[in-house]
Amino acid sequence: MPRPPKARLEILAAAERIVKARGAANLTFEELVQESGVSRGGITYHFATKDDLLRALVEHDLEHGMAAEAAHSQQLTDDPGAALIALIRAWCQPDSERRRFIAGMLSAVAHDPSLLEPVREHHRRVHQHTVWDDGEIRRSVIRLAAEGLFWSEFFGCNEVPESQRPRVIQTLERLAREWSAPALPSAQQTSPIKSKTTKKTRPQ
Repeated sequence: MPRPPKARLEILAAAERIVKARGAANLTFEELVQESGVSRGGITYHFATKDDLLRALVEHDLEHGMAAEAAHSQQLTDDPGAALIALIRAWCQPDSERRRFIAGMLSAVAHDPSLLEPVREHHRRVHQHTVWDDGEIRRSVIRLAAEGLFWSEFFGCNEVPESQRPRVIQTLERLAREWSAPALPSAQQTSPIKSKTTKKTRPQ
């Protein structure tokens, strides 16, 4: 994909700083002109409305998450559960800046759920050819657990003590490996050799 124009990236970076510091409600084009140094006309050239800008911020955050997964995945090339473990690590790694951004976006997303359409479209694209067999159901349980850990910690409702958090993540990664490994053929699970027994007779 071609790299976005420099001005567009500068606008997004400035908008993200405003959202982190003061929330999406305080993201205005006037504030953005001051923060980015880009003219009002330059901003509206790339983002005609505030909703367009907010939706682009959601897309930018989604790309950030995908890049984090890709970086983790590169370190797990020989692992049967590489993609799943990368997702676990991306969701569970400490990232205070991302949490500040999400906190700043919550009110806007609650007011207009359509802002999350880029995320919905991403999931539709990723799973459009998914076969929901038993293996995929198990993997979805792990994905939901990793995402749930993030959100429970985000809202301060996590029941897992901080000292036990690494064990939870290690367990998720172990299950990701076990549930992603190829199943052994049934023939390998039983021995083809049967022992023969000799019937003994009583002495007369």
